[in-house]
Amino acid sequence: MTLHSRAQASMPDLLFATLFFFIMLAGLFFYASNIQDNDQSIVERRLLDNAASNLAEFIIKNPGTPVNWEYLPDFNQTEQIGLAIKDRVLSPDKVVAFVNQGNSDYALTKQKLRLTQFEFHAQFSGGVSLSTGLAPGANKNASVVQRLVTINGVETQFTLTVYDS
Repeated sequence: MTLHSRAQASMPDLLFATLFFFIMLAGLFFYASNIQDNDQSIVERRLLDNAASNLAEFIIKNPGTPVNWEYLPDFNQTEQIGLAIKDRVLSPDKVVAFVNQGNSDYALTKQKLRLTQFEFHAQFSGGVSLSTGLAPGANKNASVVQRLVTINGVETQFTLTVYDS
C-alpha cells in the first residue's frame, strides 16, 4: 500500500518537472530568436553605415567615369558619378550636374551612384546651398555622413544621407 501511495505522490512532482522543463525550453527558444534578430539588425546597420561612408568618400575623392561625365549630352553614357577635381576639391560643374540630374531623374542618378539597395539624399551647405535625392521619412533607418569639401575655393559641408528603401 505504501508503494502505491508513493507513486501517486510523485505524479504531481513529475507534472511540475515536465511543465518547468517546457517553460525553460520555450524561454530558451525565445531568447535565441531575440539574439538572432539583434544580430540581424546590427549587420543591416553596418551595411547601411558602410554604404554611406564608402559612397561619400568615392564621390568627393574621384572625378567619376568618364572623367568629363558632366559635359556628356546623354547622362546614360555616365558609368559612375564622382565630383572631385582632386581629393575633397569638387568641380562646381560636376556638383551642379549631379544636383540637376538627381532632381530630374532620381532613379537613374541612384543607379549611376551604384546604390542599389538603399535610397539617398545629398546636401551641400556653406559656400553653396544645394540638395538632391529624396529626404528620408520619419521612421527610416538612416546613416548620415558629413565631410568638408572645397568648391570654388570656398569650404562647403557635404552631407550624404543613405537610408533603407
